[in-house]
Amino acid sequence: MGSMLNDLKQFFGFSESEESNNPIPTKTKKPFKGSIINSNSSRPFAASEIKILEPRIYEDSLNIASYLRDTKPVIVNLKFLDSDSSKRLIDFVCGTAYAINGHMMKLGENIFLFTPANILISNAEEHTSYEEKTAFEKDILFKEAASY
Repeated sequence: MGSMLNDLKQFFGFSESEESNNPIPTKTKKPFKGSIINSNSSRPFAASEIKILEPRIYEDSLNIASYLRDTKPVIVNLKFLDSDSSKRLIDFVCGTAYAINGHMMKLGENIFLFTPANILISNAEEHTSYEEKTAFEKDILFKEAASY
């Protein structure tokens, strides 16, 4: 009789079946947390954000420095600053970049890129020593051929 009562409870969903009491272990998937690298020190994808700022007063240099300290690269366009304020701002932000082992590159007239230590700046126009040596040798050969 107890078995029939259990079957009725099970049929109407008031108790679980014996099969569900011993579930087959399944592999659970972990949700994606925004980082490809499986590390505790990895940062989410939002860290790839680049700030573009056009400071209007020297005190805006504090905001730029804050972004650098938060490991965010910053592009600074100085078109709204006078020459003296521009120099002071660039000096301050360069000091900040230096203090955090960051990097700086002039991109154009009054446009600068500042990056934290974990982001390197590479310039495609820079030549490796091999390329420079090859160009130098070609130049010498060209001059020798021209002198004949």
